Amino acid sequence: MVVSGTGIVSRIGEVIDRKGLKRAEFYNIVPSGTLSNWKTKGQEPGVFTLYKAAVFLGVSVDWLLTGKDSSSALAQDENELLTKYRQLGQKDKDETIGIMDIKINNAKKGVILSNTTVG
Repeated sequence: MVVSGTGIVSRIGEVIDRKGLKRAEFYNIVPSGTLSNWKTKGQEPGVFTLYKAAVFLGVSVDWLLTGKDSSSALAQDENELLTKYRQLGQKDKDETIGIMDIKINNAKKGVILSNTTVG
């Protein structure tokens, strides 16, 4: 397996664009000069920096390195949900969990949700 700085930087850009994140915020985690060194100078990223990038982006370090997730990694929709959840204030987090609890309870009872039956 070949891991390249160019691939890592490409995947980072992909996630930033897909999630509508601000590059300036990401550059507080990993400076643009560091990304440039990974991409053009072949400098290898440090483990701690990769981890910080992965947490900020809501992806796994495996995915950043290879473009593939390990079997223990979250699915893409779960990562997106987690990323959005982390952006909420505590009151909104509590309300979101309450809504999810209602939907789960309804699903257990076989209540129709979004034109589909669950259960």
